[in-house]
Amino acid sequence: MKMKLTGIQVFWIIMLMDLGMTLVMTVTPSLQAAKQDSWMSMIVAGCIAMLVALLVTQAAHLYPGQTLIEYSQTILGTWPGKVVILIYLVQWYTIIPIVLRQFSDLVQIMLLQGTPKEAIMLLMVLLIMYATYKGGIEGLGRCSEFLGPIILLMVSLVLIASINNIHLKNLLPVYADSGITGILRGALAPASYLGHSVEYLMFAAFMSQPRKGAPYTFRAVMTATSFVVITTVMIIVTIGVNLSSTMWYPFFEMTKKISLFGFIDNFDAIPVVIWITSVFIKLAVYLFIVSYGTAQFLHVRNWRNMIWFIAPVIFIFALIPQDVTEASNHYLLNYWVPVALPVNMLGLPLLLLIVGKWRQRKRPSPADHASRSN
Repeated sequence: MKMKLTGIQVFWIIMLMDLGMTLVMTVTPSLQAAKQDSWMSMIVAGCIAMLVALLVTQAAHLYPGQTLIEYSQTILGTWPGKVVILIYLVQWYTIIPIVLRQFSDLVQIMLLQGTPKEAIMLLMVLLIMYATYKGGIEGLGRCSEFLGPIILLMVSLVLIASINNIHLKNLLPVYADSGITGILRGALAPASYLGHSVEYLMFAAFMSQPRKGAPYTFRAVMTATSFVVITTVMIIVTIGVNLSSTMWYPFFEMTKKISLFGFIDNFDAIPVVIWITSVFIKLAVYLFIVSYGTAQFLHVRNWRNMIWFIAPVIFIFALIPQDVTEASNHYLLNYWVPVALPVNMLGLPLLLLIVGKWRQRKRPSPADHASRSN
């Protein structure tokens, strides 16, 4: 296995996959459920995401050097392991077209109103194909390492520039309007998006020092959560919960209110760059994972050959949703939150960890083998 990832590259991959999509796609559902207490929902979501990170890092480190495709069958046996693999393949094959469609709709609305969505999607598909084919996971890690600090700087710039527009009274009353039920309900959508550390199950095998990946994974989730919490607070205190909860993309709307010194404004391009960069990294990483995973599952020697079959499939499937509501809300509410979060991100990693630990304890030690041979 020639491709290698460093710990810091794992940090930036997971952080970028978590941050951009969560800021754009999950703030509104959280605001609708928890109102001005949605910042608490984001903290709860971060705690759930940290639990996901703990489970996946511990499970992935049971068999260093093996991907999920390999050690799931080692732990659970051939056929149960294949079932687990198929469940994850469904997640990977369905999320790519949805993210691609979300990307095209947003770019069409924000930047290129007259451009057909097919052209926008095709350009992104060609871009991620090139990045994945030429660089593999190592190239994507280096790209994330370069783009990550720039994106954090841009988010920080938006937050700092919005300070002049804050109205702290928008945070009141605390807890009274939502209660614990609303806060927990508002945490589900962001938790499912902050739970992208589950992909560590696949690319931990590519780390040069696999057992040192856990701290970087935890830091990535904590960093993304911190920025999401602060951004949610800023959206509430600048726009207000009544208005922001009705918006598709309140993070973008917040930047439209920025005006510094009476002549510095038009910050709208910054969140678009953040979104596009995050989507690029996310789609490219997913394309690599699904190509490499499918090749291992089908015993195809050259995983890059799978890209030529998978890319057209995801492009065609991205055309199926009729509008952004069907592409975003229906998928989020009907699959991603009720299925992917409890099953793929929590349940299956816990199962692999428990059964894997049990198998390792039942395995005879070298001393036992020596005593038996004597």
